[in-house]
Amino acid sequence: MNDRDYKEILEKISTPIVVAISTDETGNNKSRTESDFKESFSIAFINQAFANAYGDLIRVGFSSDLCIERLSKDVDWYKMACDCIETGVRQEATFYSILRSAWLRVHMNSTQSGFVIIAVVNVNKDKEREQQLLRQNLRLAALTDELSNSREELKNRLENISFLNEQLEFSAYHDSMTGLCNRQKFKMDFESWLTESKSSETKFGIILLDLDNMKLINDAQGHSEGDAVICHAGEILKRFKAENLRVYRYGGDEFIVMMRKINSQDTILNAGDMLLEVMNEEGIDFSGGIAICPDDGENCDDVLKYADMAMFEAKRKGKNDVCFFQAIMRERFMEKISIQSKLNQALSEHIFQLYYQPQFDVATNKLRGFEALLRWYDEDTGWINPEQFIPIAEETRLVIPLGDWILETAIKTLKEWIENFHFDGIMSVNVSPVQLKKQTFMFDLIQLVKRYKIPPKNLEIEITEGVFIDNKNEVIDLLKQIRELGIGLSLDDFGTGYSSLSYLQMLPITTLKIDKSFIANITDVRGVEANITDSIISMVTKMGLDTIAEGVERKEQLDVLKQINCKNIQGFLKGKPMPKERCEQILGGDYDLADHL
Repeated sequence: MNDRDYKEILEKISTPIVVAISTDETGNNKSRTESDFKESFSIAFINQAFANAYGDLIRVGFSSDLCIERLSKDVDWYKMACDCIETGVRQEATFYSILRSAWLRVHMNSTQSGFVIIAVVNVNKDKEREQQLLRQNLRLAALTDELSNSREELKNRLENISFLNEQLEFSAYHDSMTGLCNRQKFKMDFESWLTESKSSETKFGIILLDLDNMKLINDAQGHSEGDAVICHAGEILKRFKAENLRVYRYGGDEFIVMMRKINSQDTILNAGDMLLEVMNEEGIDFSGGIAICPDDGENCDDVLKYADMAMFEAKRKGKNDVCFFQAIMRERFMEKISIQSKLNQALSEHIFQLYYQPQFDVATNKLRGFEALLRWYDEDTGWINPEQFIPIAEETRLVIPLGDWILETAIKTLKEWIENFHFDGIMSVNVSPVQLKKQTFMFDLIQLVKRYKIPPKNLEIEITEGVFIDNKNEVIDLLKQIRELGIGLSLDDFGTGYSSLSYLQMLPITTLKIDKSFIANITDVRGVEANITDSIISMVTKMGLDTIAEGVERKEQLDVLKQINCKNIQGFLKGKPMPKERCEQILGGDYDLADHL
């Protein structure tokens, strides 16, 4: 039993108690002389009850010789201690203390470890008090056996506590799903390696891994299957544990591999390529970003942030790859943050504008209609390309209120043109996949059609192939509801995304827009764009779909499109995106578009 154990017990006893302990580690005092005894024992503990009753009569650290001087030389302390230690039987003595001017009774008990426990009580005539003290003394007498018997039990408890502490520590620093070290342990190890790196002037780095297509797996196969993929990835990563390489589950479907003593970028890149190869062999794809300390950053947050940027660059390039962090990524990130902050302000202050680009029938050159296009002019940076801010608006879901404004503004404009110019063409409006998934989209669309009383046939909703990545069946049902209203559906950027010609049979679309990437080289006799475009137009025309070629900028492109019977065109050759007022001049006959191309 350690010091803390017996002290906690003795402090709870109201009888004044003194504990003397032998400096002999064996606790065996049988061979000692009386002189040895006086030198070998000293006071190790005095409980509060003793201090309250007798003040500084005896203090911790007193030698046995000094204690005898202060208590009584008439008592054979040496014999009492020897009898206690040899027989284990409680010894008792009564004497008069000159210093206290009172009669004291001493009960001496010993333990197997050589402790001598002395209980001191005042002798008085109060029988009730005397009986109470007697009961306490009996309890004290039993304390020696109790302490001895509980020694093994306390030892077992301490072992259990130690085991529990180990379990708690493991839980605190390990992920419960994969058994890998967790985010907190990573940050602790990072700081440790950072200190080591500075002192040894070496480098270490991290690979941030994000499993690809986990949302598809969770949606299509369930979260239990997604969890199984995460656990499988964790088991693979455990194989790479080494002295200079540690792995962590950072959270969700993200893992971190930290590697030290990096001599060159190739060292950690080779590790990343090996991870990618092994993961791919077992059916798991991931995108990874690498950042090195101190080259890229000198604290955990910066290194993580830059590894994250590199990881998103890998995803942007097509996923299932590993990229190094580069300074240009930081510039793109800062640009993204700037645009994101400006987006909120531009939306709240109604700075966005709608421009309208005309579409023409190839055979008749008649105006088919207009596509409503979002434009943004910022006083600090000038015109901001939609390709820069639309993805950010989708990521932040600002595209939902922005898309609502676009749809209502375009429908309101269509209503005005019908009333003021007898316009009977198409108003085509782009709808983001994020906006289309809004629960109230269909209800809002119906309300807008009713409020502005437009003919549904004059409205066309333009979607991209990205809407079919998630919940394909739900999206198709929603598109069918839109068609049932009489509203047209146009599929934009065909051939650049996920769908195929056979896939078009499932979609209730009315118009197919051929991406400008096909049109750009359509006149090249050595290219295949003309043959591909011809095949697409031939098939979809037989399916009863309208066709529009985007990005037509030269007459030679138009001539080829006429030969392959493309129905409509859109591009700078026939008209650039224009503000509403310019379109109204054309519709009113006050503006000849051909003169201003």
